[in-house]
Amino acid sequence: MSAAVLLALAAALASPEWGSPEWAGPEWASPEWEIDLDARLVSSDGQRSVTNGGLGTLRYDDTQSGLRLGRARFALSEAFGQVWSLHVDASAWGDHDKNPVDLTEAYLQFRPYPFAGSYRFRLKTGAFYAPISLENRSAGWESPYTLSYSAVNTWLGQELRTIGAEGQIDWLGTRTGHAFDVALTGGVFGWNDPAGVVIASRGFSLSDRQTTLFGRVGANNSSPLPPMTLFGEIDHRAGFYAGLEGRYYDRVVIRVLHYDNRGDPEAFDAATNNYAWDTHFNSVGVRAESGTGWTAIAQYLDGETAIEPNDGYLNWPFRARFALISKELGHHRLSVRYDSFAVDSESEYGGGPQHGHAWTAAYVFEPSAHWRFTLEWLRVANDNENRPVYVGLPSRATETQVQLAVRFALGPLAR
Repeated sequence: MSAAVLLALAAALASPEWGSPEWAGPEWASPEWEIDLDARLVSSDGQRSVTNGGLGTLRYDDTQSGLRLGRARFALSEAFGQVWSLHVDASAWGDHDKNPVDLTEAYLQFRPYPFAGSYRFRLKTGAFYAPISLENRSAGWESPYTLSYSAVNTWLGQELRTIGAEGQIDWLGTRTGHAFDVALTGGVFGWNDPAGVVIASRGFSLSDRQTTLFGRVGANNSSPLPPMTLFGEIDHRAGFYAGLEGRYYDRVVIRVLHYDNRGDPEAFDAATNNYAWDTHFNSVGVRAESGTGWTAIAQYLDGETAIEPNDGYLNWPFRARFALISKELGHHRLSVRYDSFAVDSESEYGGGPQHGHAWTAAYVFEPSAHWRFTLEWLRVANDNENRPVYVGLPSRATETQVQLAVRFALGPLAR
C-alpha cells in the first residue's frame, strides 16, 4: 500500500462523516485528532548530517542554521466499538525525503476489559514502535524532556519499526493491593531487514528526525553515502522481540527487552542495493519519578549487526547508554542528559568504528496544552573512522547545536 493511499485513508477518517451515525452506526465515537507545528531557530556548527547524506552526529549541520521546520504532524485516533481503536500518525520534516508528508505509525489496537480480576490483554497490528524507549513517551513518539533524543532512541527512530503484530499481557497487582504491576510483551514482524545499515555505515547520532514508513535515511544528492530504505522485506524471515516490564506504583518503571530481526546476512535485494542485516540487541532501562517533579532515566542497549557478502562475514558490535535527570516546576522543566555510544568493527574490511559521548541541556516552558517553547543545547564529541574514508575529514569531531523551538498544537488529542 502506498503512502498516498494511507494518507488518503487518514484524511477520510478525519472527515466529519466518518464519525457520524450514517457512516458508522451508534458504536462509533467521533474521532480524536491533533495537528501541531514545530518551528525551530537553529545555530549549528555540525558537519553534514546523516539526514543530509553525511556523517555528522546532529540533525542540523552548519549549512542549516536559521529558521527551520522541526515537524508538522497530523495524528488521528478513532475508537470503534468498546475495545477497538485505530491510530494514524503522519509528519512532514522539512527536508528532502522521498515523500514530503509520510507516516511514522499506523496501527489497529484491540484492548479488551481486564479479566480474572487483575489481568489485561492488548494486541496491536500494523506499523508502530516496539516498547523499548523510556524517554520517548509523548504523543508522536517524542520526548517531553528534550528536543533531540538520546543516541539510543535516535537509532530506534531511524532504523526500527514493528511492521507486524504485538501482544501484551499485564498483571495489575495494584488493583489487588500489591505495590507493583508486571507486563509481558512479545512481537512478530517483517519488513525491517535493512535495520543495522545505519549503525554500520554512519554510526550513532543525536536527532529527533524519525524515519517515515515510506521514506529513507540520507539525501539523494552528490554525497558518497547514498540514501537508504529501512523498511523492506528481503529474506522472508520473520523477526521477533520479547520484553518484561515492572511498575512500582507507577513511579518506577523497569523495562527489559530482547530484539532479533533474524536477518539472513547472505540475502541481497538488488532493487534497494541492500542486504538483510542480521541485527539483534538487548535493552534494559529504568525510569523513576518523584512526587515533587523529579524524573531520572537510565537506559543501556548492547547488540550486533552483520552481513555476509561474497567476500566474507562482516559484523559490527554496538552499544549505547544514557542517563537523564529532569525537574518539573509548574509549567517549566529543566533536563540534562549524558550519552555515550560506540560501534566496533571486527572485520578487516568492515568499515571504521565510532566512539563518542554527548551532553544535552534543555529548558521547556509549556504555558498551556496548545503552546510549548523549548531551548536546547547539545554537544557531541566522537571519533568516526569512516570520516577520512568517505568525506575526507579528520576522524575526530566536536559538534554543537543550539535550538529554540516553538510548538503549537490544536485538537482534542493535544495536551
